[in-house]
Amino acid sequence: MSFEEMIERHIDIVMREKISSGRPVIGTLCSYVPVEILHSLGVIPMRLWGQADDLHEADALLQSYICPPVRHLMAMGLEGRYDFLDGIVHCYTCDATCGLFNIWVRNLEPGFSHMVSIPYVSIDEALEYAVAEFRILIDKLESFTQNEFSGDALENAIALYGEVRSHMLEVYGLKAGGLPISYSEVYSMNVCSQVLPVEMMVKHLEEYLEEAKRKEPDGGRGRRILLTGSVITDIPLMAFIEDAGCNIVADDTCLGLRLLGEPMPGGGDPLERLASWYMARPPCASRADFPSRKRYMLDTLEAFEITAVVFAHQKFCDPHLSDYPFLKGVLEEAGVPSLHLEMEEEGFAGRAQTRLESFFEMLETG
Repeated sequence: MSFEEMIERHIDIVMREKISSGRPVIGTLCSYVPVEILHSLGVIPMRLWGQADDLHEADALLQSYICPPVRHLMAMGLEGRYDFLDGIVHCYTCDATCGLFNIWVRNLEPGFSHMVSIPYVSIDEALEYAVAEFRILIDKLESFTQNEFSGDALENAIALYGEVRSHMLEVYGLKAGGLPISYSEVYSMNVCSQVLPVEMMVKHLEEYLEEAKRKEPDGGRGRRILLTGSVITDIPLMAFIEDAGCNIVADDTCLGLRLLGEPMPGGGDPLERLASWYMARPPCASRADFPSRKRYMLDTLEAFEITAVVFAHQKFCDPHLSDYPFLKGVLEEAGVPSLHLEMEEEGFAGRAQTRLESFFEMLETG
């Protein structure tokens, strides 16, 4: 089964795992939720993901100017597609997902719900606060699951998620190094690592890497593109860019390199290490100051030898749309050309294709 097929069937896969293992399933709305803690207490974390059949019911609860991913998740909840969940956990990020969390809890009444607040700056006082926030989550989960928290179980969860992230970083490295790996494959792996049980992903990524390393390098054809935005789900957009002779070797999205971070060091209190790692992760537009976003953008451009950047923003995504003018200026200073696309609800459409074609022609003649 391909990673794309696993995304399509991920709800059924997780439901089967819940039945066979007897473990509760808790949905998450953002990659800042410390899934290692959930896993260590016997929970299957699953990021809520997908598209609804009809947004009509969700529109009764959400403003029409909320981004499409949030509206789709609310609609899926109202359709009953997440009735098997035992709870929901969120970490404070953008206002839209925080609003979704509160509306979800009020209307769908999950058995367990909790909002984690991780500080935006990585200083000693902030670390103490983050650890205290994590302990509150642990206390609530212990009461809910009737399982006792242990440092050894957390170490095991940290190792498993670290293994998945390490494998994903290796995939990015192989693609950037010239192996013929499509970005849509990389995207699908990123999504699967969020929506499927971590043990399952370790196995699938190991098998993928073993097969990928047998491929012959193709030299990494074309312009080296950085794809940036919030939640970019349009596989046709990714395929169009690479079919045009470009190579998406890096990303700056809510489902990519930023989630992988640096390897977590060993030793010491695992809870403190975990809190420190989440605070030190490359920042998203919802949680970042401009200097840190600039530094991350410039570091990524250099590390992956980026020659052009494509911004693909969800309509009404205020954090990333506000971030764009600043980052555009950063790219102009660095001499890196960029294109901005605002994705409509229907996804990648003709107008966006025309603009990409014009952009690529400009790159060839520039």
